Amino acid sequence: MTEPGFQSFDRLLAGHVRDGKLAGVIGCVADDSGVRHLFMDGVKDRESGRPMTRDTIFRIYSMTKPVTGVAVMMLRDEGRFELDTPVSDFLPAFRDLKVLQPDGTTRPAKTPMTIRHLLTHTAGLTLPLSYDGPLADMYRNAGLEGMRSSGSLTDIADRLAALPVDFEPGTRWQYSMAQDLLGRIVEVAGGQRFDRFLEERIFRPLGMTDTGFHVPAPKKDRFCSVYPAPDDGTNAPIDRWDDSRFLAPPDFPSGGGGLVSTLDDYLVFARMLMDGGRGLLAAETVAEMTRNHLPGGCDMAAMGVEEFSGDRWEGFGFGLTMSVVADPVKASTGGPAGEYGWSGAAGTFFFNAPEHRATAVLLTQYMPSKAYPLRRPFREAVYEGLAR
Repeated sequence: MTEPGFQSFDRLLAGHVRDGKLAGVIGCVADDSGVRHLFMDGVKDRESGRPMTRDTIFRIYSMTKPVTGVAVMMLRDEGRFELDTPVSDFLPAFRDLKVLQPDGTTRPAKTPMTIRHLLTHTAGLTLPLSYDGPLADMYRNAGLEGMRSSGSLTDIADRLAALPVDFEPGTRWQYSMAQDLLGRIVEVAGGQRFDRFLEERIFRPLGMTDTGFHVPAPKKDRFCSVYPAPDDGTNAPIDRWDDSRFLAPPDFPSGGGGLVSTLDDYLVFARMLMDGGRGLLAAETVAEMTRNHLPGGCDMAAMGVEEFSGDRWEGFGFGLTMSVVADPVKASTGGPAGEYGWSGAAGTFFFNAPEHRATAVLLTQYMPSKAYPLRRPFREAVYEGLAR
């Protein structure tokens, strides 16, 4: 479906498929009236040529993080903890927190790691997929590699607690395994397995029937493959739809990147946030999640993020598991302040634009996502369409 004004949107996505950069793509813009614009092109996988369909199941990777954030805030609203509750109140092994020094020694942390620190990536944890350095090496040696880590959530939390942090909590922004640790806190505070909590408290109430930590056998034919980038349309997949780790339940449900989902499921989730929580969260809680929580209202660049995932972050603050546009001039998004959202490692992206009451979702299948500067022009094309 094509609405006048979204021609640039279509040209952008169609061009990436035509040039072989993307095997397939879905782009969508919705508002209070429903889906305003939908573009779909390409294939689920090049080998079989199965066409992209609206119900294609994608690996959303780090777009899992806002879902984890909602789970945490549901428990906060129930009075199980506050944002500044120390992590050690639920996971006592974090009481003896150490900070890694440049010379390889450690010192006791002056500030306890809190739930707010985990939600904002300011806890001092790291993610070896995104960073190198001594702490990343320690993580790899301990089998801590994000959603690819081995063991249960309990095991992973214990191994994280045994390692130092990279800096004093609250002083820098660094992408990390924080949301995996939050998954364990949800288990302890909520009294049930993290995956079951998400299913019973979020997915089922919202009707997100195709979202979970693996693709069940009856839905396998709707799954897509992932391809390496840069790509000219000939590269072999790095994760096949018919031979993927996502076809079986994982060792642990990764709150940082473990979910698969579809366009319509993620639209429901994003619109729930736009609608003020829709019974899952208080409207005030959604507002709290989607405002800047960085110290002094600074942007991510001031917290040490010169570049991340192929983008620059001047003008972007960070809320609770999502980026927030704090200064639209510095951010150069083409839209107003208040936009919030997040992306995934396979090129996926979503954002809500409250001033327009609009949601945009981009679903595709290439890694690493920074290989193509797609998200920024996608955002610009969305705002161009909304302005007409």
